[in-house]
Amino acid sequence: MPWLERGAIVLVLLVVIGLPAAAFSYEGFLRSQHDNEFTLVAAVGTWTPDTIHVKQGEVVRLRLTSEDVVHGFLLEEFDVAVDAVYPGRFTTVEFVADRPGTFDFACTRVCSVTRHGHMWGTLVVEPQEPAPATGPSLGP
Repeated sequence: MPWLERGAIVLVLLVVIGLPAAAFSYEGFLRSQHDNEFTLVAAVGTWTPDTIHVKQGEVVRLRLTSEDVVHGFLLEEFDVAVDAVYPGRFTTVEFVADRPGTFDFACTRVCSVTRHGHMWGTLVVEPQEPAPATGPSLGP
């Protein structure tokens, strides 16, 4: 078999094996190693994911990035504000989810005339479960 045919076969195998491997590795990169760390990606008028669930009392880490233009980020109730979220770069913020409830986050830069109004998401802080009672009851 001539060397050109062998090279073509190797190239095809690299593409067939390499593309799915790259896609899965990127997906794994965006997913966090920890339950309270999230990568938020701004693109085409949306945040992905647009809903985040955490437990009250947790330290939450958000890794912000963009796929298209410069965005801003605001989670007002937890004093989280980022002026610029750049494409291809990550900005990391941390805060303590110290109170339960549902809180909105949004883009603070006009990033698109038609889609900027859709650039919001929700942080859901689930209440901390009460500690189980320990020891004997002191009832009458």
